[in-house]
Amino acid sequence: MDALGFVVVGCGNIAPVHAEAVRTARGAHLVGFVGKSAARAQVVAERFGVPASMDLDAMLSRPDVGAVLIGTPSGTHAELGIQAARAGKHVLTEKPIDVTLDRGQALINACQEHGVKLGVIFQSRFLPAVQLLKREIGRGRLGRIFMADAYVKWYREPAYYEAARWRGTLALDGGGALINQSIHTIDLLRYLVGPVASVFGHTDRMLHQGIEGEDTAVAVVRFEGGALGVIQGSTALFPGFARRVEIHGEQGSVILEGDRVREWRLRSGAAEDSELGRVAQRDAPSTPVDPTKPDVGGHRSQVEDFVEAVRHDRSPAVDGPEGLKALAIVLAVYRASREGHPVAL
Repeated sequence: MDALGFVVVGCGNIAPVHAEAVRTARGAHLVGFVGKSAARAQVVAERFGVPASMDLDAMLSRPDVGAVLIGTPSGTHAELGIQAARAGKHVLTEKPIDVTLDRGQALINACQEHGVKLGVIFQSRFLPAVQLLKREIGRGRLGRIFMADAYVKWYREPAYYEAARWRGTLALDGGGALINQSIHTIDLLRYLVGPVASVFGHTDRMLHQGIEGEDTAVAVVRFEGGALGVIQGSTALFPGFARRVEIHGEQGSVILEGDRVREWRLRSGAAEDSELGRVAQRDAPSTPVDPTKPDVGGHRSQVEDFVEAVRHDRSPAVDGPEGLKALAIVLAVYRASREGHPVAL
């Protein structure tokens, strides 16, 4: 099979990460960029030595384009993905799948109807430490899970929202700190611990009064397996800290800080002898707090998984329905905050 040609749609801060991930991924080939701003599209296109266009239909008509990688404002993901699916192109979109469940489902339906693959970018799932942790939890190393928490205590200057007016809006961002920044870690929590049964929460604007969405959110979570937990997400907490996932079970505990396993303790005392224990002792880069400088490794791994899904006609590791589940948790927290009662998923 020839390399799968990708066009990157959206030329904002994340576009170079997407392009580098495609450029360096096995089995992938970067064909070009599509953006709303000709000047911005030309800058990234020149950097990567490929053409730029403001006409998505023209790019989709190219026979060397097999897939689109969408990195536009969240509220446009479904619309652009459906356009690509109708042209027979596979779709890999940034999180969230869109800002409503109905639009996310419409994208899923369109990709199924036109026989193309759909993936949603949650690159943290592909971190080596996360993959090992998923395996160890699946083997029952922590025993029955009692508590599982996600903390995304980040800080954004007001200029962050002013630089891209769609950020923090309900129409294009779907909200604020929870749906944009925290959704990656919320997805990790569900991926590692299992489905969420219900949530109750509160959201507020503590610092960034100029946005429509929240800059601070807290939720209490009950998982279907019986565990309890909390989700805390914010872009108002100076100076900002690496995200954390903490999971505590009958037989031990693990703490993921950034991209690194900070703690891996088992009641048996054998944690350090495991592969995950050795990972916990190694230095590893933490998830950057600066959104303009993310590491490309997770994105590259997800692009490679997507290429293999196309090659072998299987579902991507994070397909449309998986992407919809993370969005459902976020939207349930928003509803719980508005209505003042727990919301079942």
